Amino acid sequence: MENTEALSLRWVKGYTTQNVLFVNNNTICYPCGNFLIFVNIESKEETVLKCETGSIGAFTANCTRGVVAFAQKKLKPSIYLYSFPEMTETAVLTDGAELEYTLLDFSYSGSYFASFSSIPDFRLTIWNWKTGVRLCGESVLRMQADILCFNPMNQLQLCLASTNNLLVWNIEPCNDYHILKQVNVKLPAEDGSATFSEDFVMSPDCSALTYYGPKMLISAQAGLVGDMARTFVPREFQKKIVQPVSVCWTPTSDLYVGCKKGYLLQVDADIHKAFLLGAPLFEQSDEKMEKAKEPMSTIKMNVHLTLQPNSVNSLALGTRGLFTAGNDGKLYCIKVKPQTLEVEECWSTNTPIRNITFSPDYKSLLIATEEGSVYIYDPSQQNDGNTVLNVHSGDFVSANFLGIGTQYCVSARKLGTIQVWSLVDGKNISTLALSEKISAMACCPLSNHVALGTETGYMYYANLVTVERPQLVHQVHLHRMPIQSLQYDQEGQFLVTACSDGFIFVMNAKPSKLFKIFGYTEIKSEILGVSIAFNKLKKNVDCLTLSCQSGEDKVHGGTQLTKFHLLGENAAASSTSINNHGRMSDAAIGKMYCQMEMPLTSIAHDSEQHLYGYCSVTRSIHKYKIVKGMTEETFSLNPQLKVVGHQLGPGFLCLSPDHQYLASVARDGFIQLRDAVSMEMYFQTQCHSYHSGGLKFIVFSLDRQTVLTTGIHDATLVCFTARLDKTSTARTKAALEHSASTISMLSQASKTENKALDLMGQKPELDKEDASHPIPKSLMWSIASNTSHGSINNPLKVDDEKNPVQLQTETWLEIKIADAIKKDNYNNAETIAQLREGIKNLRETIHQMMMENERVPENERLDQHEFNLDLKEQEKLQTEGEEKVAKVHESIEMMNLANQYLCEVIKKECWDQMAVKGRTLEAFYSGLSVTNYSMRERSKEELELLRQVICQRTIEIIDLKTRKDIVETPPKKDEKEEEETEEEESKEEESVALKGSLTSQSGVVNPYLYKQLDLHTKDEKINQIILLQDVIYNIKTEFNKEFNATYKQKEVEICRVNDRNVRIKEIMLQLDMQEDIWVPTMSNNEKPERDFVVEDSEVTAEQFLTVEQKQKIEEEHRAELLRILAAKTDNWRERALNDMMGGVLEAKKSDILRVEIPVPHFMNMPEYEWTEEQVKQAKEYTLKEQALREEKDKYRKTLESELRRLQASITETTNGFDDVINKLFEKKVRTEMILYQEELKICNLVFSLQIEEELHNRNAELVYLLAEQKDSMGSKARSLQKTKMMVEQFREAYDDLVAEDRLLDRGFRKEFFDVNAAMVDQLYKLYKRRPSLREVKSQFQLNLMVQLVLKQGQVEVLSDEFIPDYSSSILLHKGVVEDLNNTIQLLGEKKVAIMVKCKDFKKGIVQLEWEYKKMLMQMDDLHNKIHDILKFRITKEAQMYLREDNYEARVNEHIMVMEQSVEGQETFHNKVILQKGSNIKKLEKLMSQLKRELKVLDQLLKEQRISISERQYVQGMSTMVKPEGDAYARFKELMQHKKLAELTRAQAEDIITLRNELERQHMRTFPRLTEKEQQTYN
Repeated sequence: MENTEALSLRWVKGYTTQNVLFVNNNTICYPCGNFLIFVNIESKEETVLKCETGSIGAFTANCTRGVVAFAQKKLKPSIYLYSFPEMTETAVLTDGAELEYTLLDFSYSGSYFASFSSIPDFRLTIWNWKTGVRLCGESVLRMQADILCFNPMNQLQLCLASTNNLLVWNIEPCNDYHILKQVNVKLPAEDGSATFSEDFVMSPDCSALTYYGPKMLISAQAGLVGDMARTFVPREFQKKIVQPVSVCWTPTSDLYVGCKKGYLLQVDADIHKAFLLGAPLFEQSDEKMEKAKEPMSTIKMNVHLTLQPNSVNSLALGTRGLFTAGNDGKLYCIKVKPQTLEVEECWSTNTPIRNITFSPDYKSLLIATEEGSVYIYDPSQQNDGNTVLNVHSGDFVSANFLGIGTQYCVSARKLGTIQVWSLVDGKNISTLALSEKISAMACCPLSNHVALGTETGYMYYANLVTVERPQLVHQVHLHRMPIQSLQYDQEGQFLVTACSDGFIFVMNAKPSKLFKIFGYTEIKSEILGVSIAFNKLKKNVDCLTLSCQSGEDKVHGGTQLTKFHLLGENAAASSTSINNHGRMSDAAIGKMYCQMEMPLTSIAHDSEQHLYGYCSVTRSIHKYKIVKGMTEETFSLNPQLKVVGHQLGPGFLCLSPDHQYLASVARDGFIQLRDAVSMEMYFQTQCHSYHSGGLKFIVFSLDRQTVLTTGIHDATLVCFTARLDKTSTARTKAALEHSASTISMLSQASKTENKALDLMGQKPELDKEDASHPIPKSLMWSIASNTSHGSINNPLKVDDEKNPVQLQTETWLEIKIADAIKKDNYNNAETIAQLREGIKNLRETIHQMMMENERVPENERLDQHEFNLDLKEQEKLQTEGEEKVAKVHESIEMMNLANQYLCEVIKKECWDQMAVKGRTLEAFYSGLSVTNYSMRERSKEELELLRQVICQRTIEIIDLKTRKDIVETPPKKDEKEEEETEEEESKEEESVALKGSLTSQSGVVNPYLYKQLDLHTKDEKINQIILLQDVIYNIKTEFNKEFNATYKQKEVEICRVNDRNVRIKEIMLQLDMQEDIWVPTMSNNEKPERDFVVEDSEVTAEQFLTVEQKQKIEEEHRAELLRILAAKTDNWRERALNDMMGGVLEAKKSDILRVEIPVPHFMNMPEYEWTEEQVKQAKEYTLKEQALREEKDKYRKTLESELRRLQASITETTNGFDDVINKLFEKKVRTEMILYQEELKICNLVFSLQIEEELHNRNAELVYLLAEQKDSMGSKARSLQKTKMMVEQFREAYDDLVAEDRLLDRGFRKEFFDVNAAMVDQLYKLYKRRPSLREVKSQFQLNLMVQLVLKQGQVEVLSDEFIPDYSSSILLHKGVVEDLNNTIQLLGEKKVAIMVKCKDFKKGIVQLEWEYKKMLMQMDDLHNKIHDILKFRITKEAQMYLREDNYEARVNEHIMVMEQSVEGQETFHNKVILQKGSNIKKLEKLMSQLKRELKVLDQLLKEQRISISERQYVQGMSTMVKPEGDAYARFKELMQHKKLAELTRAQAEDIITLRNELERQHMRTFPRLTEKEQQTYN
């Protein structure tokens, strides 16, 4: 670490992603990685300034002061200012950003410096770059600014712009106090129209409410508050606005703004409004131009060359006009004239232009392109431009020394560019560009050529013998993947290529051998790196590869090492070590493996079997000793040393050519040099930044005097001068001897190889054994840096379009294998022919055997697969087929599974969760269909919310009724009147609540609904919505009940029709009728659950059956065949039944139509041959036939009548059901109407809630604006207070100066005590007149004589002379006089108004006194009226009179109702009388019947009494006479019984009389009803 000068910077090459700027008239500069590069445009000499603290971020330059500024890339970065050409640090600006600076800029004059930081602060900061003091700053949140530019004419004004915003900032200084004032310039749309904007301070006019409520801002409707409300633009108002990418100030402080797509704007400095100067050609349609002319500028596109549709990346204002450049690579000069815009193409290139800028003297225009070229254009001479820089852009793949590495080095970029550099001064000698992307590069130490590997797997060889004219001389296609590694050995004998596919190719590195490919070896893992070491003692090359096995993360590295050696050119090319496919034998190359425990990302080894590896997991560097393993195919590693590596990984290791030093680089950007033996740190420095990916590659020259490094993403190539051994030691001498001997050996052999290389370029030939091709010239073009040309449009190209050669598509290995197959076929042609003949004979024999097999019986026949002789091939094909079938089956199963999952999700969401499934009910004939309401089950939360609302409404209703009872004290009423009043009030409330809909007609009424005129608060509206949703739910439920009943009715009707159809089929079968029978069915809409079941008839494709299913079907088929065979066997029972009884045990009446009387056999003979018996039988047969025919006709008529009756019954029932469907359909229409009305109520309530929410949002926005204004007022108050303090300080300083001046005045004569008095007086006069001299001078300079022509009335000097005296006059602008006159007139009007107001005020006092007395009297009258009103009793009629608007109509309606009630009562009374009369008649009939029965009973009683008396007499005669006391008791008892009977009779008569009186009284007081009311009661 003490060797601080071990590596000294020599030169740096690369390009920037930022703008290239002038530092002075002759020097340009640009950042590159950790360096600032200064280039003299005349001598093209370069100077490098290194940023010691890391990578350079934002960058700018002040060309008038020769100062550059750049920011670091780190946390809390600083800004460094350096002066040029002294390269001294001028200032350091700190504490301006948290993460990074994105924009920097100097003021054109003065000491102001501006910076803009990105996330998280987005802060614009103004500095004094001379003192390093931060003056002021403002935060611009969420603005990703891309442009920062000071006004050259005004250092207090600057522009900050992004693709969406354009801000103009004004710096307002006051001594040392500075503030920033922002002006936001609104960008126009691409069509030139203004963009959408709202006034957030002033609310819309809400004085008159519209039908949809108050008009609100769109931001309030969107629910936005704060900054988002200001930037929100609705989609329908969104327009594509222009996107600024560059700005340029004018001498009048206007702004020219270049935008994407080619738009050009001009911003007026006074009104800060943007006008569209010009648009690209494809936007200039007639309609848009007409629209753009009015709101935009009046400039017309009257040009000889229109603007092109490309991005205006940069603007520069010169004496000729406004220069623009963009992605099309053309430089335009635009002259803006009144009513005209002229565009002139000045210069062009083939690459996009990044930026243009003028030199301080405005004589040179710098043009920087995206691809690394910088030109100087002279606008006055209009030349082709002078090339200042041509380094190209893009990340470097690798860099290496050409040949022995004493004069030149070569670099390769990923985009396909190869460049040759001078090691002395870094001058670009030549450039070669490929049409493919490069992935690897290596330089041969034996000859001046370069090997290039591309991402498509091709290898190219470039001839650099003449470095000014590079040329591709050879190509070969090796891989199908990008080539990862190219390695030459130190003597330049072998070239080893490696790829991630695991193939390693070994080629002859000598051009004299035409880069012959020796062969390849395969490593069955992903290769990460290759290391090659030449062993001078063994004269072989040791190759070591690092690979990552499957399952390992290659980011952490690989754990498998593979080692093999190459013995020499002849041994490598021997046929014994390489087979005909080109594969090298593992034994011949000594291939060995080693498995490590720790993953490595990079390896390097020397000839002494030392291995160095970098481990990113442990961030350490390890040194191992390679030893033999347990077997011949393995080797082992003995750990020796372990040191700490870099902070960021992965790392890359490189050994010096003499293997004395080990260099390591990593993503932290540091280079570490270590002693290869002791592993001690020798030197460490940072040359690349970790922000850009760090270091990628490092390489030593053969003499160790030069070191090259490349970055990963900074596109920087750095060359160092190495001073590793400062003292002369044995180690140093050995290193020098090694490098000298190597260089001398290579120098001698390189001459021969370079000559062969030149011959390859002149006469490209193709090696017969190789599959390589010469390079077609159409694939490359080269540029010689020393060739003088004016523009990149004229590069030195080599093209051969007449003889195009296409790239080789097959790889070398594929061609080698194909050639080997052809060669084997040629050598074994006879054997192949014999085998083909034998196979042909065998095929014929097998074919004959198969034909014979077809002719043998089935039980002796062989299967087809038994004739297949190649069982392995059969199994292979069968396995492949089964695998394909399995894959297809798996894909189909996955697809079916996905469809099933989707089906289940849809079914669960749309079917299972429905408490009422949606279905349709269709009519039989009319075609009408009615759909029910599919309804979800209400959740617990919804029911709970409904319960809470109902409970709340119940409490509110009770509370309202209680408060009404407390406030209003109506007179007492009877219970019946109170009930009637309550019913009327409830009906009235229901009618008001349901007003606006026909819900009451549906029979569903919710008593908890609010009155529509009582919905004022948000909670009431929400509760009303919930209650209306409950009403809708109940209405749907009621309709669904009726729908379900009708649905069941249809099912019953279908069952009835089917039952009748069964009988109809029987009748038609008996009558032999062939008519279609109408069979009603339920459609799928009526039974939607059928859609979830797929019937076999619905599947059109052939059903796939498994083996088990096929076996089951075959078994069922066999069983059916057996059953049929068994049924066909002889059954004596059925045969006997058929023979004896016609197949039935009992004859049915329905079988009469099938009964036939057998015809006697003799009836076939002539009648004259009949016998008498036969004639008799014939007569009997005729009678029987006639009787049977009559019976059949009678039965047939009976069946036909029954058929007509059944058909009529079916038609009647189905038509009746259709009528029911019609009624259900009408109810559905009414229900839909009711539901729409209720939903309309809900929509209105939701809309009112939305309006309320918008009002709330607007209120929040106003509160936010108020708070913002308060904060602004607070900051302004603080600024005002601070300004007042500054004014006080200035006043105090002024007072101090005045006091000092007074003291000086008083002590003036004392200072000249030795001078005479006259001289002192003269000096004192001069001293006193010193300010007057300045005043006279200033007055003379300011008091100018001008000639004016004034109109009459504008001179207000009073003078009687011909020429007025203006010495005591003052010249004022007429606006001042007019303002003064207006002020006087305004004050006069105010005075008159005040006088009138005073007069009116006095008059008003008298009027108020009169009105006061009047109001006192009115108050007494009102008190009296209140007293009368309190005593006045308001009846119900009076209340109704006061409450009702149309009281007379109400009274008339009441009278009509009473008249109808009286008529009804009379009708009812008459009906009751009739009913009572009929009842009386019935009772009279019953009484007469009872009287007759009583008479009979009386007669019987008399007879019984006579018999009793006779028996008593007989008994008394037969018994002895009883005592006299018993007879008296008996007599007394009879007399008592007689009295009781009379009393009972009298009481019964009294009861009858009372009942009649009661009935009479009841009929007198009972009310009479109308006929309608009697009908309702009955």
